Amino acid sequence: MPSNQNAQKHILFVINPISGDIDKQDLDAKIEAFAAKHQLQVAFFNTTGENDDEHLKAFIAEKKPDIVGAVGGDGTVNLVAKQLVHTKTPLAIIPMGSGNGLSKDLQIPQNDIAAALEVLLQYDMVNLDTLEVDGQFFMHLADIGFNARIVKLFNNSNKRGLLSYLRFTIREFFKYKTTRYVIKTDNGNFSGSAFMITIANSNQFGSNLTINPDGKYDDGLFEVIVIKRFPRKKALGLFFRMLFKRINFSPYCKIIQCRQAEIFSMRRQTLQFDGEIAGTVKSFKIIINPGSLKVLAPLDSQAG
Repeated sequence: MPSNQNAQKHILFVINPISGDIDKQDLDAKIEAFAAKHQLQVAFFNTTGENDDEHLKAFIAEKKPDIVGAVGGDGTVNLVAKQLVHTKTPLAIIPMGSGNGLSKDLQIPQNDIAAALEVLLQYDMVNLDTLEVDGQFFMHLADIGFNARIVKLFNNSNKRGLLSYLRFTIREFFKYKTTRYVIKTDNGNFSGSAFMITIANSNQFGSNLTINPDGKYDDGLFEVIVIKRFPRKKALGLFFRMLFKRINFSPYCKIIQCRQAEIFSMRRQTLQFDGEIAGTVKSFKIIINPGSLKVLAPLDSQAG
């Protein structure tokens, strides 16, 4: 439903100062200038990596904002969304991370803070589905296997940005060994070796590769995407299929659309969701919470 600048007045901006290797100098000043121009009240919360969940929860309770803006990448968006799920307070996304996958699916302007801030004035309110992995919240993408390993290496590195992510990807590809999995869902099963398994509530990775071409973030369903074991010579073909949103036509891809799923691995594997490492697991369950998070999307987008 379209809304305008008169509907909300008090905005809390949650800023990750190190996300995406992007210069955030004078960011507060730019936001304050925007707020003054449009008669908005603003407050700021800077993440530190130390008990951010607990501190942010208390800060939101104190400030009682009308909107909370996540300024950073997918991890920052997840941090903020966890505090807003099942509430009436909407999430706004100001993409400034390495990936920004969900904001791209929502068609929020990228690498342009002024344009992203404009969404706060004229927007559509999207009721986004969210998911849980063994009770832990996520909202965009989770995976186990190759990509989760790359995310772990990237997060443990002191380098940020897409080029750093791609370096890890190329380095690890030729030595990565596939694992055997069993997947049980309410709409089909899978058993076999896989390169990676992605649980998707939307379409694409932050790298602009589309892992789930037909996924929708507000249909009450999620997809389990299995990239099966494949010959190395087929890797470039799989890359281009994801680049051109056609991975679903690959014989090495299986997509199961469902409402709940359980995944078993033959060995402990790294699990990540929304760009953050959840630990190593041998099995986990996923459920969906339909329409449980309000998010601002550009008024002229196809979101919602």
